[in-house]
Amino acid sequence: MQNFCWDIEMPEVSSVMPSAVPAIDEVISVCSIKDIDVWTVAAKHIVQYISAKQYTVIVPDAQVQMFSAVTKVPYQVKPESLFVGNLKEKIAQTLTPENQDRVGWYLQQFVKISAVLTHDDRDVVLIWDADTVPLKQLEFINSRGQFIYYKGDEYRKSYFDFIERALGLKRTQNFSFIAQSLILKVSWARELTNALAQSAQLPWIDAVLSFLDKAEPAGFAEFETLGTWIWNHHHDEIIISERPWYRNGLSLVGNPPKLSQSVWNGLAKSYDFISFEGWDELVGLRKRLKRIARRYQYSYRGKASAV
Repeated sequence: MQNFCWDIEMPEVSSVMPSAVPAIDEVISVCSIKDIDVWTVAAKHIVQYISAKQYTVIVPDAQVQMFSAVTKVPYQVKPESLFVGNLKEKIAQTLTPENQDRVGWYLQQFVKISAVLTHDDRDVVLIWDADTVPLKQLEFINSRGQFIYYKGDEYRKSYFDFIERALGLKRTQNFSFIAQSLILKVSWARELTNALAQSAQLPWIDAVLSFLDKAEPAGFAEFETLGTWIWNHHHDEIIISERPWYRNGLSLVGNPPKLSQSVWNGLAKSYDFISFEGWDELVGLRKRLKRIARRYQYSYRGKASAV
């Protein structure tokens, strides 16, 4: 199915870049039908605000045509089986019966890492959550060639229990790498997956499954595991940003396709990006009234900034 270009101004990328400062070779996102409305907004903003050589969204095989109809060039839409085959069945066999609803959640993490590993070691990839909308021009590599990481405030003990079992690494950072995005050299991901494979004497995906606490509904996080590995082995090559972002976008302002430009402008005054996660649904009249008030607040900010 033919793709059509968005009517947006593409960010200018200098053709001359210092050799010490790499460019992002690919932005990789993984999505499914439940987030397609958010994706139609996020994809446009990603292309506008994040400079890269290539943009790819990976979706369930049965949804490729549907995403191709709403995802415009320069984005490519690719099927998840291209990267992990029929992995879903193996994950389902690994998890306990009460955790079968987590199969897709684990699968998308394996898809992201597998897609990164299709690149050459020297390449640079940005993993970007498909339910997250950038609000302004973002930089992930500074002038010294260091990679910039946003911070999250999530902490789940099971993630670090996995990391210690599988890699022998303890948590030494006082923040989370679960921050909707993660930039890395492909060589770093390959180091990690090789270490996992060596630790379990299994292919890396089988190694992850072997180290899982099967009864734990959230026993592995790709961002936390990759980030902890990089923090321990490539600490001097990264910096941690203090810049603000926001996670609960649905509670704050509602569904992205329904937001006015003035609301987006208002959000951009406060945050670098905002996530619209499916679990963050509004419940009850009180929350809906708060959302309306917040829309008005951010709309006012957006109009004020344009004056």
